[in-house]
Amino acid sequence: MSTAQPAPGADSAEERLSHDRPVELSQHALARIGVQLDSLGDGWRFRLPVAPQLLDDDAHVSFGVLGVFLDLAASQAPEMHERGHFVHADITIHRLDRPRGEQLIASARAARMGKRSGIIEIELHDEHGTHVARSVQEVVFPGGLPDPTPQAREQSRQAFFSQLVGRCTLEGSLEEHVQVARSDEPGAPSWTIPLLERNRNGYGGLHGGVATVLVDVAASGAVAEASGRAARTLSAAVRYLSPSRQGPIVARPAVLRVDEATGTAVVAVRVEDAKGRTTIIADVHVALVS
Repeated sequence: MSTAQPAPGADSAEERLSHDRPVELSQHALARIGVQLDSLGDGWRFRLPVAPQLLDDDAHVSFGVLGVFLDLAASQAPEMHERGHFVHADITIHRLDRPRGEQLIASARAARMGKRSGIIEIELHDEHGTHVARSVQEVVFPGGLPDPTPQAREQSRQAFFSQLVGRCTLEGSLEEHVQVARSDEPGAPSWTIPLLERNRNGYGGLHGGVATVLVDVAASGAVAEASGRAARTLSAAVRYLSPSRQGPIVARPAVLRVDEATGTAVVAVRVEDAKGRTTIIADVHVALVS
């Protein structure tokens, strides 16, 4: 199974998706943040122990960590269990509160489920009931309903899930691990991410959850530079236009508004190929924190 950047409606051979890459998770963000899995007999539940590496300086869960975890948690919804590989058309995330407990627990439900796409709602709480985040996601099934038998789908899922080590092994922040960096190019600020194996999905492109790390850093960084104050992302609506399958991948933020407490930015993510295609557009709401 995989979460990924999609090409909904794409017709060219270049954009058609084929999930033919094994997903090796030893260095992948999904494994390194420490995702845990509970088997419920007729499904599963994802949990994330709260480790210091996953938190910002103000003790909120890093927005990029939320993106990676909630991207995966879309597969938890019971209606998703009979589906095959999926990609994301969009992800909206609201970061709501600091966790008070020691683990984050995802609850997911399908608001709508069709043959080729579905809408998933996810609520994230800690064990004390603190509402840490909310997400609404549109998922797309590129091949429609899957052909493999239920046994084959289950074997594929188990092979994927067995790579989740269940403890955070990041040496620093997730941003550092996936190697998001500010560009040295002159002009408006921009941020880049390399297309490393640790950042890819099963379709060979930038993983949809990892993309939220880039969007978060670019939006909050641009608002911070515009305001002269530290900033953190509160919410983002991320729309995946086409797969980001060639690096380097560049995020170019534009600050739309800054007031005394908040800022709004739009982030355009482009691949640096001959066409310079825009593959992701995100609207981001940012809080000024100092």
